[in-house]
Amino acid sequence: MKTSAELDAFAARLGHAFSEPEYLIRAVTHPSIASETRPDNQRQEFLGDRVLGLVIAEALLKADEGAAEGQLAPRFNALVRKETCAAVARDIDIGVVLRLGRSEMMS
Repeated sequence: MKTSAELDAFAARLGHAFSEPEYLIRAVTHPSIASETRPDNQRQEFLGDRVLGLVIAEALLKADEGAAEGQLAPRFNALVRKETCAAVARDIDIGVVLRLGRSEMMS
């Protein structure tokens, strides 16, 4: 289990104070450990993917109010793809607090 200090430092780097620390713990818990210790976070992952899509879509619409859907869709797809999200995860150093199960740590 990551320490409270590590999680607090990570939240500070994000610039966010979590009113419910359990949400942060669940967010950084990989399904490989969730099945070992607690209910998984697949429903939250589903919701988070939708929230990410909404936030990115809104930002693109505001950034270029005259853009057609055909111009926005490729930009949107580039921003929400796995590789982009992985780069952001590295930038925020999520690995410091990420909780992985034994099977995932060995792969």
